[in-house]
Amino acid sequence: MNDKSEEALKRIEQQLDDALIERLTLHALQKLERRYWQGVLGGEVPGGDQAMDFVEAAIQKTLRAASGVKAGRNWDCEGQPDLFEHLKSVIDSDINHAAESWENRNFRSETALTITTEDGQKVGMMGLIPMSMPNPGEACSAAEQERAREKVLFAFIDFIADDIELQKVMELLFDGVIKPKDQAERLGISPKQMYVLTQRMSRRIAEFRQKNTKLLSEAGTHA
Repeated sequence: MNDKSEEALKRIEQQLDDALIERLTLHALQKLERRYWQGVLGGEVPGGDQAMDFVEAAIQKTLRAASGVKAGRNWDCEGQPDLFEHLKSVIDSDINHAAESWENRNFRSETALTITTEDGQKVGMMGLIPMSMPNPGEACSAAEQERAREKVLFAFIDFIADDIELQKVMELLFDGVIKPKDQAERLGISPKQMYVLTQRMSRRIAEFRQKNTKLLSEAGTHA
C-alpha cells in the first residue's frame, strides 16, 4: 500500500462517523424521491435498494480503492478533502446508473400499472396491454441497443467523476433540466459561469469521444 492510499484510509477513519452517514442517507433518500422508479415518482428501485444501501456501497467502493482494489472509487483526498462531497458524488452516480438502467426503463411496478376508474375501482393495466407485442428477435435487439447506450452513458459519468460541477450538470440533465438558463438557476451561478461550465462540458465530451472510439463504435452498431 502506497503513502497516498494510507493517507486516504487515515482520513476516511477520521471523517466517517454516524453524523456523516446520516447526512449521506438523507441526501440519497431525497435523490431517490426525485426520480422515477419503474414508472412511479419516488417508487421502488429495481432490486429493492434503499437509501442506506447506496450509502454503504459508496463507502465500500471508496475503502476498496484506498486499499488498492481497482473495482473501487478513488478519493482524491488532497484535491477534494471533504469525504462527504466525494461519497455524495459516488452515491449520485450510482443512483443515476440505477435510474437509467434497462430494468428501470423497461419494467413497471404494480402501482404504475394500476389505474383508478371514475367510480374509484382500481384496475390492473396488464389486462389492457395489446396482444401485438414485439417478437423475441425485436425485443432482443432493443435490449442490446439499450445496453449499448447505457454502457456509453455510464462510461462518460465515470469519465467526469473528477469534476464535481460537471457531475451536478449531469444530475440536472437526468432530472429533466435541459436549458442552460434553468441549470444556472438551479446551480446558483451566473449565465457567464454557466457558459464557461457548458464549454468545459463540451471539451470533456470531445476528449471522451477521442479516448473511447471503440466503445462508441460498438454502441453505434446497435443504434
